[in-house]
Amino acid sequence: IEEQPVTAEQEIGKSAVYSAQPTLRVDGAEAPNARELLTAMEMHEQEGGLSRVELRLTNVLTKGDGSATLAFDNKTFDFGKSLIVYGGDETGPMEIFRGLITGIESVFPEHSAPEFVVLAEDELQRARFHRRTRYHEDGTLRNLASAMAETAELNTGALPESETGGQMQFNESDLAFLRRVMARHDVDAQASGGELQCAVRQDVRRADVSLKLHSQLRRARVIADLAHQVTEVTVSGWDAAQGQKVKAQSKGERLGPGTGTPGGKIFKDAFGDRKEHLSHMAVATSAEARAVAAAAFDQRARGFVTLHGEAEGNPRIRVGTHVAVEGLGKRFDNTYYVTQARHCYSLAAGYKTEFTAECAFLGTV
Repeated sequence: IEEQPVTAEQEIGKSAVYSAQPTLRVDGAEAPNARELLTAMEMHEQEGGLSRVELRLTNVLTKGDGSATLAFDNKTFDFGKSLIVYGGDETGPMEIFRGLITGIESVFPEHSAPEFVVLAEDELQRARFHRRTRYHEDGTLRNLASAMAETAELNTGALPESETGGQMQFNESDLAFLRRVMARHDVDAQASGGELQCAVRQDVRRADVSLKLHSQLRRARVIADLAHQVTEVTVSGWDAAQGQKVKAQSKGERLGPGTGTPGGKIFKDAFGDRKEHLSHMAVATSAEARAVAAAAFDQRARGFVTLHGEAEGNPRIRVGTHVAVEGLGKRFDNTYYVTQARHCYSLAAGYKTEFTAECAFLGTV
Protein backbone atom coordinates (compact mmCIF):
# COMPACT_ATOMS: atom_id res chain seq x y z
CA ILE A 1 0.00 0.00 0.00
CA GLU A 2 1.05 3.59 -0.38
CA GLU A 3 2.71 5.28 2.56
CA GLN A 4 0.16 7.39 4.40
CA PRO A 5 1.06 10.56 6.32
CA VAL A 6 0.83 10.03 10.07
CA THR A 7 -1.62 12.34 11.80
CA ALA A 8 -0.54 13.32 15.29
CA GLU A 9 -2.74 12.42 18.23
CA GLN A 10 -5.02 15.22 19.31
CA GLU A 11 -4.70 16.31 22.92
CA ILE A 12 -7.70 15.15 24.95
CA GLY A 13 -7.19 17.68 27.72
CA LYS A 14 -6.23 21.33 27.87
CA SER A 15 -3.60 20.70 30.54
CA ALA A 16 -1.16 17.92 31.44
CA VAL A 17 -3.26 17.04 34.48
CA TYR A 18 -7.02 17.42 34.13
CA SER A 19 -10.26 16.12 35.62
CA ALA A 20 -12.37 13.80 33.48
CA GLN A 21 -15.18 13.12 35.94
CA PRO A 22 -18.49 12.79 34.06
CA THR A 23 -21.00 15.62 34.27
CA LEU A 24 -24.65 14.66 34.81
CA ARG A 25 -27.86 16.52 34.01
CA VAL A 26 -31.25 15.20 35.14
CA ASP A 27 -34.24 16.90 33.54
CA GLY A 28 -31.87 19.64 32.42
CA ALA A 29 -30.41 20.43 35.86
CA GLU A 30 -27.44 19.19 37.88
CA ALA A 31 -28.55 16.48 40.30
CA PRO A 32 -27.89 17.42 43.95
CA ASN A 33 -24.93 15.53 45.48
CA ALA A 34 -24.41 13.45 42.32
CA ARG A 35 -21.05 14.99 41.45
CA GLU A 36 -19.59 14.39 44.90
CA LEU A 37 -20.95 10.84 45.28
CA LEU A 38 -20.46 9.42 41.76
CA THR A 39 -18.00 6.52 41.90
CA ALA A 40 -18.38 4.88 38.48
CA MET A 41 -19.99 5.27 35.06
CA GLU A 42 -20.28 2.94 32.07
CA MET A 43 -21.82 3.89 28.72
CA HIS A 44 -22.25 1.30 25.95
CA GLU A 45 -23.22 1.96 22.34
CA GLN A 46 -23.23 -0.11 19.16
CA GLU A 47 -24.44 -0.08 15.59
CA GLY A 48 -28.19 -0.20 15.36
CA GLY A 49 -28.67 2.26 18.19
CA LEU A 50 -30.07 1.93 21.73
CA SER A 51 -27.09 3.00 23.84
CA ARG A 52 -27.26 2.49 27.60
CA VAL A 53 -25.57 3.88 30.69
CA GLU A 54 -25.02 2.73 34.28
CA LEU A 55 -24.16 5.17 37.06
CA ARG A 56 -22.94 4.05 40.49
CA LEU A 57 -23.11 6.47 43.42
CA THR A 58 -22.30 6.21 47.12
CA ASN A 59 -25.70 6.33 48.82
CA VAL A 60 -24.68 8.01 52.08
CA LEU A 61 -25.13 11.67 52.97
CA THR A 62 -23.84 13.24 56.19
CA LYS A 63 -26.23 15.70 57.78
CA GLY A 64 -25.34 18.85 59.67
CA ASP A 65 -25.70 17.18 63.08
CA GLY A 66 -23.21 14.48 62.19
CA SER A 67 -25.75 11.74 61.50
CA ALA A 68 -26.08 9.99 58.15
CA THR A 69 -28.94 9.24 55.83
CA LEU A 70 -29.51 7.75 52.38
CA ALA A 71 -28.41 10.32 49.82
CA PHE A 72 -30.84 9.26 47.09
CA ASP A 73 -33.87 8.11 49.05
CA ASN A 74 -35.94 10.59 47.03
CA LYS A 75 -36.96 11.27 43.44
CA THR A 76 -33.74 12.93 42.27
CA PHE A 77 -33.29 9.98 39.93
CA ASP A 78 -36.78 8.79 39.03
CA PHE A 79 -38.24 6.64 36.27
CA GLY A 80 -38.79 8.46 32.99
CA LYS A 81 -36.62 11.46 33.83
CA SER A 82 -34.21 12.59 31.13
CA LEU A 83 -30.52 11.97 31.74
CA ILE A 84 -27.62 13.55 29.87
CA VAL A 85 -24.02 12.47 30.51
CA TYR A 86 -21.01 14.54 29.43
CA GLY A 87 -17.50 13.07 29.27
CA GLY A 88 -13.94 14.26 28.78
CA ASP A 89 -12.08 17.27 30.12
CA GLU A 90 -14.36 19.09 32.57
CA THR A 91 -13.34 22.43 31.04
CA GLY A 92 -14.83 21.34 27.70
CA PRO A 93 -17.00 18.24 28.17
CA MET A 94 -18.82 16.55 25.29
CA GLU A 95 -22.20 14.84 25.41
CA ILE A 96 -21.82 11.06 25.23
CA PHE A 97 -25.31 9.97 26.27
CA ARG A 98 -28.87 11.30 26.21
CA GLY A 99 -31.78 9.14 27.29
CA LEU A 100 -34.37 8.24 29.91
CA ILE A 101 -34.00 6.57 33.30
CA THR A 102 -35.47 3.07 33.12
CA GLY A 103 -34.04 1.39 36.23
CA ILE A 104 -32.85 2.12 39.77
CA GLU A 105 -31.11 -0.19 42.23
CA SER A 106 -29.99 0.00 45.85
CA VAL A 107 -27.08 -2.16 47.03
CA PHE A 108 -26.36 -2.72 50.73
CA PRO A 109 -23.01 -4.54 51.23
CA GLU A 110 -22.02 -5.89 54.63
CA HIS A 111 -18.67 -4.12 54.98
CA SER A 112 -18.92 -1.01 52.82
CA ALA A 113 -21.19 1.95 52.20
CA PRO A 114 -24.53 1.48 50.42
CA GLU A 115 -24.61 2.14 46.69
CA PHE A 116 -27.26 3.63 44.45
CA VAL A 117 -27.31 2.51 40.79
CA VAL A 118 -29.05 4.35 37.94
CA LEU A 119 -29.81 2.61 34.64
CA ALA A 120 -30.83 4.49 31.50
CA GLU A 121 -31.33 3.86 27.79
CA ASP A 122 -31.38 6.31 24.92
CA GLU A 123 -34.62 7.52 23.32
CA LEU A 124 -34.88 4.50 21.00
CA GLN A 125 -36.02 2.44 24.00
CA ARG A 126 -39.57 3.59 23.28
CA ALA A 127 -39.39 1.75 19.95
CA ARG A 128 -38.83 -1.65 21.57
CA PHE A 129 -41.86 -1.77 23.86
CA HIS A 130 -44.48 -3.21 21.51
CA ARG A 131 -44.36 -6.05 19.00
CA ARG A 132 -46.38 -5.50 15.84
CA THR A 133 -47.47 -7.39 12.77
CA ARG A 134 -48.25 -5.02 9.91
CA TYR A 135 -47.45 -4.35 6.29
CA HIS A 136 -45.60 -1.18 5.32
CA GLU A 137 -46.56 0.07 1.88
CA ASP A 138 -44.01 0.73 -0.85
CA GLY A 139 -41.92 3.78 -0.05
CA THR A 140 -38.50 4.99 0.97
CA LEU A 141 -36.28 4.43 3.96
CA ARG A 142 -37.00 8.08 4.82
CA ASN A 143 -40.72 7.39 5.18
CA LEU A 144 -40.09 4.27 7.22
CA ALA A 145 -37.59 5.98 9.52
CA SER A 146 -39.92 8.95 9.98
CA ALA A 147 -42.66 6.61 11.19
CA MET A 148 -40.26 4.93 13.61
CA ALA A 149 -39.08 8.33 14.89
CA GLU A 150 -42.67 9.31 15.64
CA THR A 151 -43.12 6.11 17.68
CA ALA A 152 -39.95 6.90 19.66
CA GLU A 153 -40.98 10.56 20.10
CA LEU A 154 -37.83 11.68 18.29
CA ASN A 155 -37.26 14.39 15.74
CA THR A 156 -35.82 13.32 12.38
CA GLY A 157 -32.27 14.18 11.43
CA ALA A 158 -30.31 12.80 8.49
CA LEU A 159 -32.38 10.17 6.66
CA PRO A 160 -31.64 8.19 3.45
CA GLU A 161 -33.87 8.19 0.38
CA SER A 162 -33.41 4.59 -0.79
CA GLU A 163 -36.44 2.69 -2.06
CA THR A 164 -37.49 -0.19 0.18
CA GLY A 165 -40.45 -1.76 -1.57
CA GLY A 166 -43.19 -3.24 0.60
CA GLN A 167 -41.90 -4.50 3.96
CA MET A 168 -43.63 -6.90 6.35
CA GLN A 169 -43.15 -6.35 10.06
CA PHE A 170 -43.96 -9.73 11.59
CA ASN A 171 -44.10 -9.99 15.38
CA GLU A 172 -41.22 -7.52 15.70
CA SER A 173 -40.73 -4.44 17.83
CA ASP A 174 -40.37 -1.20 15.89
CA LEU A 175 -36.69 -1.11 16.88
CA ALA A 176 -36.01 -4.68 15.67
CA PHE A 177 -37.85 -3.97 12.42
CA LEU A 178 -35.95 -0.70 11.92
CA ARG A 179 -32.61 -2.40 12.50
CA ARG A 180 -33.43 -5.25 10.10
CA VAL A 181 -34.60 -3.07 7.22
CA MET A 182 -31.81 -0.53 7.63
CA ALA A 183 -29.13 -3.24 7.76
CA ARG A 184 -30.58 -4.74 4.57
CA HIS A 185 -29.69 -1.45 2.85
CA ASP A 186 -26.39 -0.94 4.73
CA VAL A 187 -27.78 1.93 6.80
CA ASP A 188 -27.02 2.56 10.48
CA ALA A 189 -29.62 4.15 12.77
CA GLN A 190 -28.74 6.07 15.94
CA ALA A 191 -30.57 8.35 18.37
CA SER A 192 -28.48 11.48 18.87
CA GLY A 193 -29.38 14.79 20.44
CA GLY A 194 -33.09 14.03 20.43
CA GLU A 195 -33.07 13.01 16.75
CA LEU A 196 -33.24 9.74 14.85
CA GLN A 197 -30.34 9.80 12.41
CA CYS A 198 -30.00 7.18 9.68
CA ALA A 199 -27.22 7.18 7.12
CA VAL A 200 -25.55 4.82 4.67
CA ARG A 201 -22.46 3.43 6.37
CA GLN A 202 -20.14 4.87 3.74
CA ASP A 203 -21.38 8.37 4.57
CA VAL A 204 -20.96 8.08 8.36
CA ARG A 205 -17.92 9.89 9.73
CA ARG A 206 -18.75 11.07 13.24
CA ALA A 207 -15.20 12.21 14.04
CA ASP A 208 -11.56 11.57 13.16
CA VAL A 209 -9.27 10.33 15.92
CA SER A 210 -5.60 9.31 15.72
CA LEU A 211 -4.20 6.83 18.25
CA LYS A 212 -0.67 5.59 18.80
CA LEU A 213 0.11 2.35 20.64
CA HIS A 214 1.60 2.91 24.11
CA SER A 215 0.51 6.52 23.97
CA GLN A 216 -3.24 7.26 23.96
CA LEU A 217 -3.88 3.69 22.76
CA ARG A 218 -3.13 1.69 25.90
CA ARG A 219 -3.56 -1.78 24.46
CA ALA A 220 -4.92 -3.45 21.33
CA ARG A 221 -5.85 -6.80 19.87
CA VAL A 222 -6.38 -7.08 16.13
CA ILE A 223 -7.37 -10.05 13.95
CA ALA A 224 -7.70 -10.58 10.20
CA ASP A 225 -10.08 -13.48 9.52
CA LEU A 226 -11.06 -14.85 6.10
CA ALA A 227 -13.81 -17.14 7.44
CA HIS A 228 -16.66 -14.94 6.18
CA GLN A 229 -15.00 -13.35 3.16
CA VAL A 230 -16.36 -13.97 -0.35
CA THR A 231 -15.42 -12.87 -3.84
CA GLU A 232 -18.99 -12.20 -5.04
CA VAL A 233 -22.54 -12.00 -3.70
CA THR A 234 -25.62 -12.62 -5.85
CA VAL A 235 -29.32 -12.01 -5.14
CA SER A 236 -32.38 -12.96 -7.19
CA GLY A 237 -36.10 -12.43 -6.89
CA TRP A 238 -39.34 -11.91 -8.80
CA ASP A 239 -40.76 -8.63 -10.06
CA ALA A 240 -44.51 -9.29 -9.96
CA ALA A 241 -45.35 -5.98 -11.63
CA GLN A 242 -43.15 -6.72 -14.65
CA GLY A 243 -43.66 -10.48 -14.57
CA GLN A 244 -39.95 -11.28 -14.73
CA LYS A 245 -37.01 -12.50 -12.68
CA VAL A 246 -34.59 -9.96 -11.23
CA LYS A 247 -30.99 -10.68 -10.36
CA ALA A 248 -27.98 -8.67 -9.18
CA GLN A 249 -24.42 -9.26 -8.12
CA SER A 250 -21.78 -7.34 -6.21
CA LYS A 251 -18.03 -7.55 -5.77
CA GLY A 252 -17.86 -4.60 -3.41
CA GLU A 253 -18.85 -0.96 -3.65
CA ARG A 254 -18.47 0.76 -0.26
CA LEU A 255 -15.75 -0.89 1.78
CA GLY A 256 -15.27 1.93 4.24
CA PRO A 257 -12.12 3.70 5.47
CA GLY A 258 -8.61 2.32 5.18
CA THR A 259 -6.20 1.29 2.45
CA GLY A 260 -4.49 -1.92 1.37
CA THR A 261 -5.66 -5.28 0.04
CA PRO A 262 -9.31 -6.23 0.69
CA GLY A 263 -10.19 -9.56 2.23
CA GLY A 264 -11.96 -10.84 -0.89
CA LYS A 265 -8.77 -10.43 -2.94
CA ILE A 266 -6.67 -12.16 -0.28
CA PHE A 267 -9.19 -15.01 -0.10
CA LYS A 268 -9.15 -15.46 -3.87
CA ASP A 269 -5.35 -15.54 -3.98
CA ALA A 270 -5.23 -18.11 -1.15
CA PHE A 271 -8.23 -20.33 -1.89
CA GLY A 272 -9.85 -19.33 -5.19
CA ASP A 273 -13.32 -17.95 -5.82
CA ARG A 274 -16.10 -18.17 -3.26
CA LYS A 275 -19.47 -16.93 -4.46
CA GLU A 276 -22.44 -16.62 -2.14
CA HIS A 277 -26.06 -16.57 -3.28
CA LEU A 278 -28.59 -15.05 -0.87
CA SER A 279 -31.56 -17.27 -1.52
CA HIS A 280 -33.45 -16.15 1.60
CA MET A 281 -33.61 -12.44 0.69
CA ALA A 282 -36.89 -11.53 -1.04
CA VAL A 283 -36.43 -8.73 -3.58
CA ALA A 284 -39.01 -7.35 -6.00
CA THR A 285 -37.07 -4.95 -8.25
CA SER A 286 -33.67 -4.79 -9.91
CA ALA A 287 -32.76 -1.71 -7.86
CA GLU A 288 -33.60 -3.48 -4.61
CA ALA A 289 -31.62 -6.55 -5.68
CA ARG A 290 -28.55 -4.42 -6.42
CA ALA A 291 -28.83 -2.63 -3.08
CA VAL A 292 -29.21 -5.85 -1.09
CA ALA A 293 -26.32 -7.59 -2.88
CA ALA A 294 -24.01 -4.60 -2.38
CA ALA A 295 -24.93 -4.27 1.29
CA ALA A 296 -24.34 -7.97 1.97
CA PHE A 297 -20.94 -7.99 0.28
CA ASP A 298 -19.77 -4.75 1.88
CA GLN A 299 -20.82 -5.82 5.38
CA ARG A 300 -18.81 -9.03 5.04
CA ALA A 301 -15.83 -7.20 3.56
CA ARG A 302 -15.68 -4.59 6.31
CA GLY A 303 -15.53 -7.28 8.98
CA PHE A 304 -12.28 -8.69 7.59
CA VAL A 305 -9.99 -6.94 10.11
CA THR A 306 -11.32 -6.33 13.63
CA LEU A 307 -9.58 -4.14 16.20
CA HIS A 308 -10.33 -4.28 19.92
CA GLY A 309 -8.67 -1.37 21.70
CA GLU A 310 -8.50 0.45 24.99
CA ALA A 311 -7.64 4.14 24.87
CA GLU A 312 -7.35 7.06 27.21
CA GLY A 313 -10.86 8.32 27.86
CA ASN A 314 -11.92 10.17 24.73
CA PRO A 315 -15.54 11.29 24.18
CA ARG A 316 -14.85 11.62 20.44
CA ILE A 317 -14.51 7.83 20.07
CA ARG A 318 -18.11 6.92 19.25
CA VAL A 319 -19.87 4.58 16.86
CA GLY A 320 -19.10 5.98 13.41
CA THR A 321 -15.75 7.54 14.35
CA HIS A 322 -12.82 6.90 12.00
CA VAL A 323 -9.80 5.87 14.09
CA ALA A 324 -6.33 6.02 12.50
CA VAL A 325 -4.06 3.63 14.42
CA GLU A 326 -0.26 3.62 14.49
CA GLY A 327 2.16 1.19 16.11
CA LEU A 328 0.52 -2.15 15.21
CA GLY A 329 2.88 -2.98 12.35
CA LYS A 330 2.58 -2.61 8.58
CA ARG A 331 -0.26 -5.11 8.27
CA PHE A 332 -2.53 -3.49 10.82
CA ASP A 333 -1.67 0.22 10.88
CA ASN A 334 -4.75 1.61 9.16
CA THR A 335 -7.93 3.62 9.54
CA TYR A 336 -10.79 1.76 11.22
CA TYR A 337 -14.52 2.41 11.63
CA VAL A 338 -15.78 2.17 15.24
CA THR A 339 -18.74 -0.23 15.58
CA GLN A 340 -18.92 -0.41 19.39
CA ALA A 341 -17.76 1.91 22.16
CA ARG A 342 -17.71 1.62 25.94
CA HIS A 343 -16.92 4.72 27.98
CA CYS A 344 -15.90 3.88 31.55
CA TYR A 345 -15.12 6.03 34.57
CA SER A 346 -14.20 5.01 38.10
CA LEU A 347 -12.42 6.61 41.03
CA ALA A 348 -9.75 3.90 40.88
CA ALA A 349 -9.03 3.81 37.13
CA GLY A 350 -10.17 7.22 35.91
CA TYR A 351 -11.67 7.59 32.43
CA LYS A 352 -11.00 5.11 29.64
CA THR A 353 -12.64 4.19 26.34
CA GLU A 354 -12.84 0.63 25.08
CA PHE A 355 -13.88 0.15 21.46
CA THR A 356 -14.28 -2.31 18.63
CA ALA A 357 -13.54 -1.17 15.09
CA GLU A 358 -13.32 -2.79 11.67
CA CYS A 359 -11.48 -2.38 8.39
CA ALA A 360 -11.83 -4.11 5.02
CA PHE A 361 -8.14 -3.86 4.19
CA LEU A 362 -4.85 -5.44 5.23
CA GLY A 363 -1.51 -3.77 4.66
CA THR A 364 1.40 -5.49 2.95
CA VAL A 365 4.58 -6.58 4.69
